[in-house]
This record gives sequence, C-alpha cells and structure tokens, in this order.
Amino acid sequence: MSYFVNSSPQHGKGVFASRPIAAGEVILAFSGPLLQRIQISQDDYHLQIGEDLYIGASGAADDYVNHSCDPNAGFNGGLQLVARRAIASGEEITWDYSTAIDEDDFPGFPCSCGTFHCRGMVRSFRHLSAEDQIRLKPWLLPYLVKKYFPESNQIAGSTNARSDT
Repeated sequence: MSYFVNSSPQHGKGVFASRPIAAGEVILAFSGPLLQRIQISQDDYHLQIGEDLYIGASGAADDYVNHSCDPNAGFNGGLQLVARRAIASGEEITWDYSTAIDEDDFPGFPCSCGTFHCRGMVRSFRHLSAEDQIRLKPWLLPYLVKKYFPESNQIAGSTNARSDT
C-alpha cells in the first residue's frame, strides 16, 4: 500500500504517501455503495459519478482524500486516483473535487488548500471558468467528459491528453 490515513492540517483526516509515488502510478480506487441523489446528505461523504449517481462512503482511505485546487493526483478516466506528478513520501495526496461535482444547486464551500492556484471556493464543474474547465479536462470523471466535451475523442486522463500547464 502506498498511502496511510492521518490527521491533515487542511481538514480533519487526510491521505498521505507512505513512500515516493511516481507520476502516473495508481494510488487507490474509489468504492462504496451506489446511491441516487435523493439518498445522499450533503453532510455524508459521497462522490458524484453520474448525473444522478453517487458512490457513498466506503469506510476506507478514499473517504479521506482532501481537495486541492492544485492537486498532486486525479482520476484516470475511471474511479482510480493516479499521481499527476511525483509525490514525496509523507506528502498529503489531494485531488480537485470540481472534477467530479456537477450539481446546479451545489452551493460550494470555501477552499482551504492554500495553494498558489487556489480558486477560493470548491464549486461544481459547470460553475468553473472556461479556462479552468479546459485545464481540468484530462482529469474529469467520464460522465463530465461526455457532457461537456462530447466532441472529444480522447480518453480523460490518457497520457497524451494531459496538460498541467
């Protein structure tokens, strides 16, 4: 296992690298019960994976991976989290929550990632700037690629599609 759960200076608990993780390496897979929106509470852990489809809490490390506007990990075209760049041992593993959320009425919440590229708020993908949407495209969950980039013939997260600049 390449990670462990520990206290996070960003938010409660977080997931940290237990050893160096190479760029492109699979870190973990998200799992949990499949739920519809009516079954979820904003207070419970959940991951949106479709228009009205969510994964609920698994009770495992995937429940504790925190957000960053400049994350070191992202989705690889499915529910696996991969390293976007090399991650040092002891470094907190983060992903951008806006690469999964697409609820029109999602109020968002203040971001505390503290990175240079911090957007200040975690929002639904649909409410991000066009520039941010394009930048995040390679790391989106498949349902968002189909919805917002239907002309795309590239698989989200494929090595040829990535551009972190």
